[in-house]
Amino acid sequence: MSTIKVDTYLTRGGASEIAIDKLKGVTAAATINVVAEGGTNTTSLQQGLLKSWCNFEQSSSHTTRDSFNISGLTDDGAGLTDLSYTSNFNNTGYVAGCHGGRQAVDSASAYFLFPLNDGSPANSDYTTSRTATTGGYSSGTSSVLDQYDLYLALVSVAGDLA
Repeated sequence: MSTIKVDTYLTRGGASEIAIDKLKGVTAAATINVVAEGGTNTTSLQQGLLKSWCNFEQSSSHTTRDSFNISGLTDDGAGLTDLSYTSNFNNTGYVAGCHGGRQAVDSASAYFLFPLNDGSPANSDYTTSRTATTGGYSSGTSSVLDQYDLYLALVSVAGDLA
């Protein structure tokens, strides 16, 4: 094996960027560590990336504004949406963060969007291939969440892909 050591890399045009299509680590699990923002600690490139995200509208047509690693949305009723992944997760230990926006019917309420998961292994709402979400608002008069389709629904997912 050869080792190349340089102080500065320049292309023929003088630019100091390296253009490549693929990086692969040579250590266990092919990890690539990068220096973190503080300059002293390192972080795993693979672990630090979002593996899926979606910006969509909950409605009868479920309009997707933009997404990554989402193969489709399924309307399960008022405020209920399943997001299916193009590439599945390794296990159900991933984190799906959801954010709700406005809903045209009642702009005075606080809107919520969150993943459905009761924590039981038999729960089919939170799997390696999809996450079910519910959206709605709380009027503040009860502890019950009123389910409504949201105009702005945002989901970001971090975890290990299969």
